[in-house]
Amino acid sequence: MSMEQIKFEYQTVKTRSGQTGYIMLGKGKPLVMLVGYSGNLLHWNSTLIFELAKKFTVYLPDNRLVGLSTSTNEESMLGLARDTLDFIDALQLEKPILCGWSMGGIIAQALAYESSERISGLAFIVSQPDYSYTMGRLHELVANLRENPGKENRDRLTELFFSGMPSIEFRKYLAKTILPISHYIYPFNAAAQALQDKAVANWQVDEAKLKQINLPALITVAKNDWVTKPEASYKLHQLLTNSKLISYPDGGHFFLHHYPEELASQIISFFQ
Repeated sequence: MSMEQIKFEYQTVKTRSGQTGYIMLGKGKPLVMLVGYSGNLLHWNSTLIFELAKKFTVYLPDNRLVGLSTSTNEESMLGLARDTLDFIDALQLEKPILCGWSMGGIIAQALAYESSERISGLAFIVSQPDYSYTMGRLHELVANLRENPGKENRDRLTELFFSGMPSIEFRKYLAKTILPISHYIYPFNAAAQALQDKAVANWQVDEAKLKQINLPALITVAKNDWVTKPEASYKLHQLLTNSKLISYPDGGHFFLHHYPEELASQIISFFQ
């Protein structure tokens, strides 16, 4: 059976602070993928994940209060980073690479501030040093969609994420690239949004600490991102001394759905 035919089983692992819901696939060096603000595991592109799984053991954990993930760590970005470290320790992962999408990249930074010796590399997908680089009405649109899940609110958020309204054909493609996870129905809830809103609002970049991180770091950005200013990735590249920056011409904050194979290839070649 090919990887694309597998139906993944969502599972949990007990951690020192609670538990984490996740799926895993592949074989090789551990790669932990951290989803961004308002995200769950269905936001990842399956082509990207399947390609990465040819070279890595890929772990896709849910953030706290999303899916079956819980934690007693503090309600802050450092607390979310410690959730990730607890997950790494619970599965006894040996110096994984962290790949953070948007807010997931801030979580990765926060972990690297305190425990850079526990990881072997960083990858950023349209991420930022802090949320001062965030544009648009993301938080408002996410709340509107949760409270009124109609077509109009869904289209507004989709347009923001993709920096333009995707075609009908591309939407059909997106439906086909959702990860096939058994019994996984975990929409973003009000408690998770309140936690993430608090975490991003109170996080400020520490440029001195970022400059001290000497881990290999791959930074990827879309030039037309309407959610996070592309300057955020340029700033990360400036501060992370051992980094490489790759710019994509379009695709917005969800550019990974337009370029899943290219992005996977760049992550693989950079770290291998």
